[in-house]
Amino acid sequence: MAKSTRSKSKRAFRRHKREDGVYAATDAARLQRLSAKLAAKISADKDGDQEMGEEEDTEQQVEGGESAAPKKISTSGPRGSRREEWRKSKGMSTRSKHKNRMNKHGVVASSRRAGVTKRRR
Repeated sequence: MAKSTRSKSKRAFRRHKREDGVYAATDAARLQRLSAKLAAKISADKDGDQEMGEEEDTEQQVEGGESAAPKKISTSGPRGSRREEWRKSKGMSTRSKHKNRMNKHGVVASSRRAGVTKRRR
């Protein structure tokens, strides 16, 4: 059978060709074209009729020369899923407080089935 293009060896050989093979110049030219196109798109005005200068950049700076870091978003809080909303409406806690994770049969849930290897062959 033929090897799939998802195989590690084929991907590795293609990566080496891109980096230092005969296709390196073509790949570099493509990357340059795409970056120039994106830079032009970013620098264009919303209407597309004027290019925005560095005036915008100076207005956004905070006094004292420091750039303001964006506020960090917490991902550990309640998710607001329908399951959590339903449990909250019934007066239950949003997440179960079990020390051991139990499945619906009352057995400790494991990360994978017993006797089954992690790696699929």
